[in-house]
Amino acid sequence: MSLIFDPNKAYVMPVFFGPTWMQQQPGGKDMTDHFQPGVVNVASITYETDREVLEKMIPDCYTLNDPFVNVSVCEFTNLGWLNGKTYNLINVNVPVHFKGERDDLDGDLVLVMFENHTDPIIGGRDTMGYSKIYCDIPPIQHNDNKYIALASAWNFQFMKLTLDTSKPAQDLQTLIHNEVRSAGKMHYKYIPGVMEYGEDPFHNFTTPSIAYPTILPKWVKPDDYPYPIRKPEITFCDGTIEWFEPTWEDWPTFGNVGAGLASLKVKRVLGCKQLVYDEPCEYITCYRLR
Repeated sequence: MSLIFDPNKAYVMPVFFGPTWMQQQPGGKDMTDHFQPGVVNVASITYETDREVLEKMIPDCYTLNDPFVNVSVCEFTNLGWLNGKTYNLINVNVPVHFKGERDDLDGDLVLVMFENHTDPIIGGRDTMGYSKIYCDIPPIQHNDNKYIALASAWNFQFMKLTLDTSKPAQDLQTLIHNEVRSAGKMHYKYIPGVMEYGEDPFHNFTTPSIAYPTILPKWVKPDDYPYPIRKPEITFCDGTIEWFEPTWEDWPTFGNVGAGLASLKVKRVLGCKQLVYDEPCEYITCYRLR
């Protein structure tokens, strides 16, 4: 008897062991049910960079609204969908507009999302279009008014983010406007194809099987949501970010990402945030933009 796929269950590779537990627990609860929200501690900066450099990174289905880069280092703790476990991520996004046959809206295009655990990368990358890769993200350092967040890959430190809550945000009005206009997190789902027998093997890397934009809309609390959601605790402040450009020897896998981020020079800092909030982690509403 061969493997039989259940059309009512969710599968991810490897499929040989049955439906994934990431979307459906063995007891029957799945991602359409409500899980305990996680508590998220965030250190975030938004800065202006060179438009010409940033636009070269944006697929032509999007247009860049402003040459702003937001970098948010997030500690996700007590996650219900992970049975209370914890991991960290870094989200790098830019404000774009999508105008298609159906959809016409602003959003935050996620250039890359670093995470320090493999499972949430696999569970949310190819399925929804998130550009997720692994890196080492230690806990955010906090001493008095300073918050320091670091990131490294293959022991090469490629980012240092510093917040100073004793100093005000330099351009708070623009910072808030940039956040409010967004309808959600936008992505570009790209999966390379596989060559036909006898073709040039280079087709395995150069020809996409899937290539299209997606969006995860901002979360709206359902009427039946059973958990309390705290009011976000926000401190607007000032800060700095440093990108360190790798060589191939430093980062032979995704060094192109590190080099690209290092090319996004800081022209001016709009402002920073130190934030604590509750995250429902309900991501099943991601859809294809058209």
